[in-house]
Amino acid sequence: MPNKTFKIKSHSHSLGQVPLSSDSTVHCCTMILLLLLVAVGYLIYRWSVATFDYFEKLNVPFLKPYPLFGAIWPYIKGEKSPVEATTEGYRLFPGNRFSGFFSFREPGYLIHDPELIKQIGIRDFDHFTDHANNVSVEVDPFLGRSLFFSDGQRWKHGRTALSPAFTGSKMRNMFELLTSYTDGAMKRLVEDAAGAGDKLEKEMRDLFQKLGNDVMTSISIGMDIDSVHDPDNELYAYGKRMATTSGLQGFRFFILTLLPEALLKIIKIRIIPEDIANFYYDVVSKVIKYRLEKKIIRPDFIHLMLQARKNELKADKTDETLNNAGFSTVQEHLEVPSKTMVEWSDYDIAATSASFFFGGIESTTTLVCFTLYEIAMNPDVQQKLRKEVDATKRSLDNTKLTYESMQQMKYLDMVITETLRKWPPFGVTNRRCTKPYTLENANGSKVTIHKGQVLFFPIHEIQRDPQYYPDPERFDPERFSDQNRASLNQDAYLPFGTGPRNCIGSRLTLMQAKCYLFYLLTSFDVELSKKTDVPIQLDLRSSGLNAKNGFWMNLVPRIK
Repeated sequence: MPNKTFKIKSHSHSLGQVPLSSDSTVHCCTMILLLLLVAVGYLIYRWSVATFDYFEKLNVPFLKPYPLFGAIWPYIKGEKSPVEATTEGYRLFPGNRFSGFFSFREPGYLIHDPELIKQIGIRDFDHFTDHANNVSVEVDPFLGRSLFFSDGQRWKHGRTALSPAFTGSKMRNMFELLTSYTDGAMKRLVEDAAGAGDKLEKEMRDLFQKLGNDVMTSISIGMDIDSVHDPDNELYAYGKRMATTSGLQGFRFFILTLLPEALLKIIKIRIIPEDIANFYYDVVSKVIKYRLEKKIIRPDFIHLMLQARKNELKADKTDETLNNAGFSTVQEHLEVPSKTMVEWSDYDIAATSASFFFGGIESTTTLVCFTLYEIAMNPDVQQKLRKEVDATKRSLDNTKLTYESMQQMKYLDMVITETLRKWPPFGVTNRRCTKPYTLENANGSKVTIHKGQVLFFPIHEIQRDPQYYPDPERFDPERFSDQNRASLNQDAYLPFGTGPRNCIGSRLTLMQAKCYLFYLLTSFDVELSKKTDVPIQLDLRSSGLNAKNGFWMNLVPRIK
């Protein structure tokens, strides 16, 4: 066995060359590789948890983070919804004005106190002008042009220019488009029910996504389609892809909007797929060209944004009745219009229209579905609401619902308001610090929020907190009656956010939801289907609020 002998120099007493077998060489290399992998793995682990002592040093209570993923790991595993994962500190640390959590490795703050939220969102807004998940046009040219994902001057110019589009008078101008479509859609459903027997079983999210797609197509870009009976049309196919917040698409959207912009630039992944962006740009640019050539004026968003392009879109603040769309209406913090012309390209208009499209479908569909679930679960509420619907219909003398008559339906507003309390479509919102700010906790300790750090507002948790809403799991529209409203802490009601960066489309969502419910309850009683989960099971994979197994309802035609 000559290969295993050692050759020793007799005079120097040093070890000579030792020939090794090929097996020994492989073993040695394997050991070195394993050691390197362990070392690299350890370094990655240490890097992934390096920031996790941040709140401990500040003496701030915080959620125990998971390596690399922080608080969002339970969502990634499918154990908790994104809202539950990020707002758990509200329940774990009662009595605190705020607590800490980690989004991946980055420390952020969860604000518990509604008064502090109001202070941050309104009075000290200049410290928190951006959302956490801003997207630049360099990362995503389409999504980066939407108001929600814009920051800095782009957001300010866009919000200033477009706020007049959502005042009561502009909503009233669009209302005829909405009622015409909704009335026709419900009549077609009645015909479908007649062919199906004594009732029509429908999954409500699917139904109202289709109705919402058609309404928003009409309101946004002025085209009329019927997706309920023609679900294969291109506008519905692309609209559904863009407006879906559940499944893999919802997961992809949520994760990509959390990733640092620098990483998105490196991996070059657009959040809105390029083919969707190109489709809407092609449609909108053709509509704009046709209207300008034919001098067509239609009371929809395309017309309003063409006015904004010329700086001709003005707010009408003279009719306060129209501007008040109900208890849930957010206050619009209108800026003084800039004298500088805002340059709106066709691509800007297409991207902005698409963002309204997404918001108009998703928020309204969620609101209507949970309202139908609650009134089906509470027949006494449905009966009282139906009486108001019938009384309003009689007062119209067989004419279509008007914007003013809809606003006078107090019980409908109470039902909608209570649904938004119990089931806010987006249960958490956020702000990014744009200049240093000091927070003081309940025990008097203070911390400095640094530029770039993120604050989260736990809307869902606050609106289910018994200290603000006794017996919060009970669906009770009477909480918001004229007699009871005065006793409410209105700072603890935030379904559309707060301050200048609240939801610009709140009036549109409320208008659509009320119109849908009016026409639906005119023709149908709503009953739970056997397919409906009771209690409802939430889809933990959805980035928005959704039922895991759908909102199945029986629509029973009313005997006139």
